[in-house]
Amino acid sequence: MLAAFAIRLYAQTPVPGPPDLFVTRLQGATTGTATSPQAPQRPAGLPPLPVTELDDRLRTADLDGPRRISLTISRPMPLRDLLLLLVNGTPLSLVNDEAVDGTFVGDLKDLTMRQALEAVLFPRGLDYDVQGTLIRVFPHRASTRLFDVNYLNVRRTWQRAIRSAGSVGDRHASATELAASSEADLFDELAKGIQALLSASGRAHVDRAAGLVQVTDFSDRLDQVGVYVEAVQLRAMRQVRIDAHVFEVAFGEGSAAAIDWKVVALRTGAGTRSSAGHGAAGLTVADIDVLKKAIAEQGVVTMIAAPQVVAMNNEPAVMRVGTETVYFESASTMARDSTRQRTTKPGAVLEGLTLTVTAQVSADGLVLLNVSPTYASRSGQSKSVDGETFPVLRINEADMMSACGTAKRSCSPASWRTGRRRSRPPGWPRCSARTPARP
Repeated sequence: MLAAFAIRLYAQTPVPGPPDLFVTRLQGATTGTATSPQAPQRPAGLPPLPVTELDDRLRTADLDGPRRISLTISRPMPLRDLLLLLVNGTPLSLVNDEAVDGTFVGDLKDLTMRQALEAVLFPRGLDYDVQGTLIRVFPHRASTRLFDVNYLNVRRTWQRAIRSAGSVGDRHASATELAASSEADLFDELAKGIQALLSASGRAHVDRAAGLVQVTDFSDRLDQVGVYVEAVQLRAMRQVRIDAHVFEVAFGEGSAAAIDWKVVALRTGAGTRSSAGHGAAGLTVADIDVLKKAIAEQGVVTMIAAPQVVAMNNEPAVMRVGTETVYFESASTMARDSTRQRTTKPGAVLEGLTLTVTAQVSADGLVLLNVSPTYASRSGQSKSVDGETFPVLRINEADMMSACGTAKRSCSPASWRTGRRRSRPPGWPRCSARTPARP
């Protein structure tokens, strides 16, 4: 029995095992040269190994990590085998869609994992998605992504005009006219910008009430939309705080008719910043009280208002301080029965200050301002033939544009990263703090 059992055991056919792989993993030394110690002898007739270098010093699941990959493939290699080779020796897992097929021939040098995947997949109409340490490869198809838009759902319209009459009798004639207007609606502009980035089959919907943008398109277009939406919000949220001091200077008899800004610059210690022959051009004062004392040497200074205005980027900020004076206008009309009918309606004028500021804050800290102050004070009253009185106002009005201030550079926060791409766009700073400009 023992002999027969031995014979039967010896006669059994052995179960075939998997063939030995010629290369299971290539580990590069710290010098950057790839070696394959104790590699089995390669049978004759096989093509040379496609891998020239794998930097395996740091094994991380970050596709943009410091690990670099170099591949030289001179003969067509199945795409599935190449993808397995890319994730070999990393904590990343790979799952291919059934439609993933084809071959690859090329030379990749010193690329990150993300760059290598995009260089191999994108030209072949393939895409990938990263979920933790899992990489899924599938054909290029459209998907839907949501983007938050944290902004007020308001439409603002602002208009301002300065006119000086060319003649007293003709109200329509004007010697000087300056008009400025602003229509701000971030959601409408955002919808137009997103639509310009979409493909022919892409769709987008902007929900103004919820502050949400829904976009359906290919992943590369969705990444561009994500960068655009974040950039728009970063620029729209820039703001500047302006400490305004408005005061009136009354000159006495025998004194100058205007402020001598050269003397003021010398008193405040800012004389080197003033341009000769241009008054206060370039005048920089750190202490406003010192400026008031220097001006008070030339006349009586009366403070009108000292508001603090916070203006968002390209949004007008309006402030009014004063007293509203009410007067009545009357008019008489002839009725059909030859009787006169008299109607009276009230009117109002503001005696005080109206300040409008529109600021544009650039990324490098330059603040462009459109400042429009108007100060009205009563200088008397006039009386009509019917005995009605109307206030007479003295108007001091200006509209100007200027550049001033330095703001800290506005940077891209880590929250911009949406979707599968985690790399920072080229040229974006690496800091994350954003400090409003305070000129």
